Amino acid sequence: MKARSGLVLALCACSLAFSAPPVFADTLQDLFTAATQSNQDYSMYKIDLDLAELKRTKGEIEAKVDLDRLNAQYAYVASLAGYRKSVLGFYNQVIDAVFAVATAEVNAASMGLSLENAKEDSKYADSRFKNGLISSEIYKGIDIAYKTAQTSQDFAAWTLKDAKDTFRLVTGLEWDAKLLPQTPNFSPSATSDDWVAKDTTLQMATLSDQIASLKTAALATNASVYDKKIQETENLRTKVAVSNAQSSAKRAYESIINTLKNQAAILQIRTDEYNLKKQSYDDALQQYQKGIISLSDKNLRAIEVFTAQKTMLAAQQSYIKSIGSYLSAMGENPLGL
Repeated sequence: MKARSGLVLALCACSLAFSAPPVFADTLQDLFTAATQSNQDYSMYKIDLDLAELKRTKGEIEAKVDLDRLNAQYAYVASLAGYRKSVLGFYNQVIDAVFAVATAEVNAASMGLSLENAKEDSKYADSRFKNGLISSEIYKGIDIAYKTAQTSQDFAAWTLKDAKDTFRLVTGLEWDAKLLPQTPNFSPSATSDDWVAKDTTLQMATLSDQIASLKTAALATNASVYDKKIQETENLRTKVAVSNAQSSAKRAYESIINTLKNQAAILQIRTDEYNLKKQSYDDALQQYQKGIISLSDKNLRAIEVFTAQKTMLAAQQSYIKSIGSYLSAMGENPLGL
């Protein structure tokens, strides 16, 4: 038991040590660089976009009428939208893989301390039950709690291993706590007009409206009434689509700006909360070393630190992913962080 207890305490100390705010600059960029080198998906995204741009250029050169040129532009914007979506998905996959390991490490350490406390309870329960100080029902309840803690720790260990395997698969790197990224110093600077101008859905809707107008102009003077009605309805539909896309783009801008502000504030609160719990644990550790509090009490303080740390990691993960969404929507490659 002492050997296992020492291992758990070492894991606890290690986790508390690395859980301080990261100090490694450009970690995100290093992670994305490694991930793009080990994963061919990103290369395919870029190749597809380059191919779409070549086709657009070819289409514009060979265009005999404006309708051909607009169709070529529409196809390119559709490819651009797909590219942004794919790159953002790749970005989120890397971020999720990183934070999954960091969170799993903290959770494994927390479960280790819970198991240690359950062992202590079980050890004292044996003695008290033999001396008739506790009932059989209470004794069985303590034994169930110990087995539950043991099972939880085993699952936490498996989750950590699986998270490390996924991280290796996504980035091509072996996990190291130093890879936990520093939150970028970020401040959104785009105006609502800037955001709307970059919106690919609006660009496609506008191009569709222009295409519909050209088709209307190209209708033969002796076109049937139904053909004219169909084209008029199509014109109306594309104009509504443009209006809807403009409204959606403006709402999306307001949403992302408010989300970023809110998440930055939450991250600061969670960081302060973590630091407060860490300070409380440091005080408890001194009290334990002086024999003032029990091992279980000290461990409970440490578990509170781990819980606060997991909450802080979740807030950091959400904020970094929102930064990526903002950059992607603005036509910037979030992998350049």
